[in-house]
Amino acid sequence: MTHQDAAYRNASRRLGQYLDEKGMRVSVERQTVLQFFCSDKRRWTTAELVEEAGKKHICRATVYNALRVLTESETIRITKPAGIHRLLVYELNEAGQNRIQMVCTRCNRQVDLKDTGITRLVSEKKYNNFVMRRFELVVYGECKVCRRKKK
Repeated sequence: MTHQDAAYRNASRRLGQYLDEKGMRVSVERQTVLQFFCSDKRRWTTAELVEEAGKKHICRATVYNALRVLTESETIRITKPAGIHRLLVYELNEAGQNRIQMVCTRCNRQVDLKDTGITRLVSEKKYNNFVMRRFELVVYGECKVCRRKKK
């Protein structure tokens, strides 16, 4: 079984539980939009999803409705790209997935960083009257390429 298959199975199970709790049906369109996230683990803009779904004969309104349901079920999550205002992107919300992102303030290059020390520190922290599910940390600075150009 590939990682894509496991990701789809987990996401589909999470969506199914949510739909069952809400008394909603599992539609082919919702499953198709979910497959976009699982087959190509990247961030999607709404326009990209509408275009891709159009190839499968799924209309714009259905994509927006699917995105709403997928977001409410925490199957996917909305992120805002650093430095780009008024643009939302969607990505698969894998369980326990925290993000530390490095963003260059000059060229806007974005790199995800794996730092188990920071992840452990934030995850183990106790917050009054708040149960943390996940976190995103964005660190701004200059990348190696931009620092070289500056010299």
